[in-house]
Amino acid sequence: MIRNLVKFIIILAATCLVIGGGVAALYGIFKGDIERRELQVKREAIDAVCPEGASVDPEHPIAGEPFAADAVYAARDSAGRTLAYVAQGEAQGYSSVVKVMISAKAEDFSVIRFVVLSQQETPGLGATVAETRSTCTLWQKLFGSSEPEEWVNTFLDRFRGKRAENFSEIHAITAATITSNATKRAVEQALERIREAVEKKHE
Repeated sequence: MIRNLVKFIIILAATCLVIGGGVAALYGIFKGDIERRELQVKREAIDAVCPEGASVDPEHPIAGEPFAADAVYAARDSAGRTLAYVAQGEAQGYSSVVKVMISAKAEDFSVIRFVVLSQQETPGLGATVAETRSTCTLWQKLFGSSEPEEWVNTFLDRFRGKRAENFSEIHAITAATITSNATKRAVEQALERIREAVEKKHE
């Protein structure tokens, strides 16, 4: 009995070592691709939140290193005036870290736009913080519509025009309170990073 137990433990340990080594080897092989994909996702998120009439130079943040989690970027118009700031924030949700990218107005740090960079929350519940839906009905899709199609997320849209002190007005998604609050904290962190970067810049 004891011999069989020892044999089982040895086989289990060897299996774990082989699988662990295989996973580590695969990560080593694909590490470069993973990092490039993460950079691409961040570039696309920065472009997505950048306000109209402005652009961001992602290689030259006003704070932090390019593409780092604490990087803060200035969104400037063609004349070089800063219209907004862009930053990332993150907070622990129900089953994962919720990461967001936001833009905020330069004059009052109110939210302009934001997107969810990554999350692994419960599908159909917390994961809805990152899901968008079309404004077109099935009928309009089948037979055409004079109205342009837009993709919206009613939860994320509630943040527009609000400052951090107004986030208490934003109601959580039904049955996803933990994820909703994590998203709020992530946006608050991004706004705080922006505030600190701007204050340091003007010291």
